[in-house]
Amino acid sequence: MILDLIKEKYMGNIKLQEPLDVIDAALPESLNMLLKHTNGIKETMILPKTSELIEIGWIIYAYDEICRLTDYYRNEYGLSGIVFSGDGAGNPFYLSDGKVYEFDPIDNESELKADSLEEFFM
Repeated sequence: MILDLIKEKYMGNIKLQEPLDVIDAALPESLNMLLKHTNGIKETMILPKTSELIEIGWIIYAYDEICRLTDYYRNEYGLSGIVFSGDGAGNPFYLSDGKVYEFDPIDNESELKADSLEEFFM
């Protein structure tokens, strides 16, 4: 399952959000299944000096953010996929036909990153 791959990749340094009880037919099944377990996943770390747990950023956006960013990139750039995360530098990752791409809005180009969401987190 994708959630297990994410936990392993981030060595457990994640924070799960409350599960989503809505299924969106416009989303790929893999993303719908993940959102049923958690409405977004954040990366976390413990500050060495204070031992405080802090959130670094989104690994998987919450449903509302997925919808907002997907609409934005469709309207502004004609992107034909579902935005689910970002690279931390302003480039979104999106799913299209089951594959994961990274979009560069400056060059208006997409690069294939993985053949599935599962492969993306391996």
